[in-house]
Amino acid sequence: MVLIVESGSTKADWVLLGSNGIKCAFKTKGWNIMLIEESEMFARLDRLSGLKPFISLVKSIYFYTPGFGLTSAVSDLNKVLKTSFINAQVFIESDLLAASRSVYSGSPLFVSILGTGSNTAFYDGEELEQTSPSLGYILGDEGSGASLGRDLLRAYLYKTLPADLYFEFSKTYSISKESVLKSVYTQDAPNRFLASYVPFLVKNKNHEFINSLVKTQLDFYIKVHLKNTPISSDYPIAFVGSVAFLFKDILLELCSYYHLRVNSFTQFPNEGLVKYHTKSINLDL
Repeated sequence: MVLIVESGSTKADWVLLGSNGIKCAFKTKGWNIMLIEESEMFARLDRLSGLKPFISLVKSIYFYTPGFGLTSAVSDLNKVLKTSFINAQVFIESDLLAASRSVYSGSPLFVSILGTGSNTAFYDGEELEQTSPSLGYILGDEGSGASLGRDLLRAYLYKTLPADLYFEFSKTYSISKESVLKSVYTQDAPNRFLASYVPFLVKNKNHEFINSLVKTQLDFYIKVHLKNTPISSDYPIAFVGSVAFLFKDILLELCSYYHLRVNSFTQFPNEGLVKYHTKSINLDL
């Protein structure tokens, strides 16, 4: 059997494939390995009761995760998986490769992840070349849910939101400066906390202030991660992730302005990734 895990910072999709197709599938909260200690990884695996009957039968694990660039975190995850699945070969890859494999259909293209975080690469079906480094939610993640949520919260706390939005936000969320600072600076997964405010932006995306806020972030993302690549106009772009999907109208407008071709928008890459592995691996392993 083959276990495929496609994780972002907010959620992870787990699919167990056997020779006759999917044996089980479920979702958990995301595994951003930069933010999870080894002990927590073991604890999370232990809570996955649906997998326990199959653990000894798993022969290969393909685990796609954010934080792939942090060698120590990859080493921790590798140790956890090999300890827990003693009969399995373990392959740990980036969430960017997962997105790329899920949308590739035979022709080279740019792949842009816009979810809780953001990332971009050029993919030709074999090699994955990042167009710029991934710096995480503090230094980077332009256009991501974390960056959009940060800008919204900052406008709320600085009281620069228009009165109508300030009133609606206050009714929707019971927060204070203290609770926000605690969640951002002392709690686990602050990027996920920031991105949790994206639904408010989606609901109000036709408001002039919100539209400008979102467009500014996405414009910055395009300039930094796509337009600075000399071949950006030569190949189409596949956008992957909930932020890209939910704000695709703004992205289409910006891409048109910059003469960039859009290939597709995919909210959830897991279906395409499972199809990729179904074609590419021997399920009898």
